[in-house]
Amino acid sequence: MKKINIIILFFSLSLLFGCGDDFLNLEPQGSVTPEQLAELPESKLVGVFQGKLNGVYGYLQGNTNIDREPYTGVKSWDIISDMYASDIVMTTQGYAWYWDTYQVNEHVATYRRTKGIWETCYNQIYTLNGILETMTEVPENLQLKSIYAQAATLRAFYYFKLITWYQQSYLDNKNAPGVPVITSSNAEPTGRGTIQEVYDQIIADLDAATLAFSDPEIAAIQNTAVSPSVTAGIYAQVAITMGDYQKAAQKAAEAKEGFPLMSRDEWLGGFHTIGNPEWMWALEINSETTGYYDSFFSHMSNVDPGYAGAIQMYKIMDAALFAQIDESDVRYEAFSDEGEAFNFKFYDDPALSGDWVAPYLFMRSAEMYLLEAEGKARSGDESGAKLVLTDLIKARCDGADPYNISSLSGQSLLDMIHTQARIELWGEGKSLLYAKRFKRTIKRNYPGTNHTEILNDYPYNDPKLIMLIPQDEINNNPEIDESDQNL
Repeated sequence: MKKINIIILFFSLSLLFGCGDDFLNLEPQGSVTPEQLAELPESKLVGVFQGKLNGVYGYLQGNTNIDREPYTGVKSWDIISDMYASDIVMTTQGYAWYWDTYQVNEHVATYRRTKGIWETCYNQIYTLNGILETMTEVPENLQLKSIYAQAATLRAFYYFKLITWYQQSYLDNKNAPGVPVITSSNAEPTGRGTIQEVYDQIIADLDAATLAFSDPEIAAIQNTAVSPSVTAGIYAQVAITMGDYQKAAQKAAEAKEGFPLMSRDEWLGGFHTIGNPEWMWALEINSETTGYYDSFFSHMSNVDPGYAGAIQMYKIMDAALFAQIDESDVRYEAFSDEGEAFNFKFYDDPALSGDWVAPYLFMRSAEMYLLEAEGKARSGDESGAKLVLTDLIKARCDGADPYNISSLSGQSLLDMIHTQARIELWGEGKSLLYAKRFKRTIKRNYPGTNHTEILNDYPYNDPKLIMLIPQDEINNNPEIDESDQNL
């Protein structure tokens, strides 16, 4: 039977079975079938699955051996998100990296970026399917149970990335075309289905991971791997996107437990310390995995000798957003250059700035505070929402509340949550999701704008803000044709 034609690179399998020129083959040599895996003793199965899982974690950074910038991993998608929402300003075109992104012009079906996100997600889903299809239920073996929980969480993570990049919001039309849902490493060609079907799979995976992680005998996992807190954090992100606000608040509260908000000095510390108490999930980078000039810090740090710093392709904060930060707020210092919007939030360890050996942050507890506050506010618990939001504000403002959170209610409270999320999570890839959830018109053309590429106002559901289905997918998958394309 014909294998699924979803664009798959099998990079993770190459990490397990050896690298070489064959890793692009759609029928890789030396792969292990589910039937063969099922016959292995548990001790060997743990080794095989851990190898696959290590490959998935490694790919979070990307694979710059393929096509450089479009494949520099999840953190590059974070940059796109915040540029599309216009919270990140590019001060000059420079060498043009991310310039098409800044112009909100990378959604085209033949573009490398559109193809790169699709390929990366499905490649990792394929590898994770190879783990999960062998364990049809939560295993008893503690090591396998932990692997199962991590794999289910990561598959949910990648499907959530896919559906948010290749379709409009769930609450706008959950019956709109989704993305192909594939749960086998040996699947038939699959069509788009619906947004609802994709979210059904995401929730099923998160529920399965939550059940597996509920075993108290599974040892705590460090923040370089998926933990129960990360599963709860992704669940909170998904639930609030689906409008399940009470569930979102509950999961966000669970996720942030044990991750205290960072101090003023830690917030100003460059966001490059893996041991930061607020960081729930991060990827350690070493001299062999840094990505060098294609790394996140090369593009986002204005004070390191990378694309941003050396070429002065600065990434700075939108002026209208910067104007909403109180001067007593630690974040004002992080984004202020003599009173003008800038970005000192991200910078590498000074001793390693030439190699960009700095960890990549994927989740931290401040986001959970914001999600919990939003979930409570939207579900009618405004007093609870204000308490949570005030805790975050006081941590950023030396115990004070210059934003007067206690006086807010209704839409003004929601507006403040949105503003604080844009400030707090700037550069972390959340701005576009917030713009869509709050149904905001995105503005660059206003008095005092610091944008170098002025665009007319565009709504949160502008077709340019989602990717088209890659042309290669349409050409090669008989279950998807031009009539299935996003409009």
